[in-house]
Amino acid sequence: MRVVVTGAAGFLGRHVARRFRDDGWHVVGFDIQEFSEPGIETFIGDLCDLSAAAAVTAGVDAIAHVGAIGDVYLAASDPSLAARVNVVGTSNLIDAAITNHARLVYASTWEVYGEPQYEPIDERHPTMPDHPYSITKLAGESLILAATRLSGLDAVSLRLGTAYGSRLRPNSVFRIFLDKARRGDPILIQGDGNQGRQFTHASDIARAFASAAASSETGIPINIVAPETISIKELADAIITQFPTEVAFGPARPGDVPAAKVSAELAREVIGWSAEVSFEEGLEEFIADAVESR
Repeated sequence: MRVVVTGAAGFLGRHVARRFRDDGWHVVGFDIQEFSEPGIETFIGDLCDLSAAAAVTAGVDAIAHVGAIGDVYLAASDPSLAARVNVVGTSNLIDAAITNHARLVYASTWEVYGEPQYEPIDERHPTMPDHPYSITKLAGESLILAATRLSGLDAVSLRLGTAYGSRLRPNSVFRIFLDKARRGDPILIQGDGNQGRQFTHASDIARAFASAAASSETGIPINIVAPETISIKELADAIITQFPTEVAFGPARPGDVPAAKVSAELAREVIGWSAEVSFEEGLEEFIADAVESR
């Protein structure tokens, strides 16, 4: 079985590519930047180039579409770039998947729900994103789900929890807090710190992609979130137990996503997935990896 993983040079894409490789798939990593990973074939190209998307997906069985403008700060500062990559790039992959009769598994986000109308949020909850990142991710998801109805595309959309794990990008809240604490600088929390997130370990998300690729479910979104809700202050407190420093509070971040409790019950029912890595275990691994890599 042959799978293309888009965004395979990035944090989450690399975890997904490794999972498919370890499960015995022939993996082709597709990214705009050069990278190398044992046991993974690489293809350097741009999602926004339809010819590149067609070439890399020729003859594949599945596409794990992780590549995107996933940095919310970059999406906010350059929404046209986010739209081009997250919408046009996804449209190109839809065309390639239909042509090659490949199953498409798409990385969406829980943030598409916006302000919760009820909790826990299931997949029937209205989607009301109000940030360029989540708006463009929902647009890509909507194109995929429409193509399953109109063009026979075989696809599912995974609405992912906030991902964390080894090799997390430097401007993530995990890395920012840890780097400051290790230097002895105060950790600055934007807002009151009570905003909660269902942080979901990258290895659990990677396993969800593998399970979804092997599933026959199509034309639906599926929440992929860990059950625990951890506040930003709890994250800071956990880090300073190992690297003591002060915690300060500042103005709330503009456009911050409202806290919400999201249900992953459908994932358990239709692809047999539930999170396995506890927050405590995942944070310990993340810190150990970050310290070792310095």
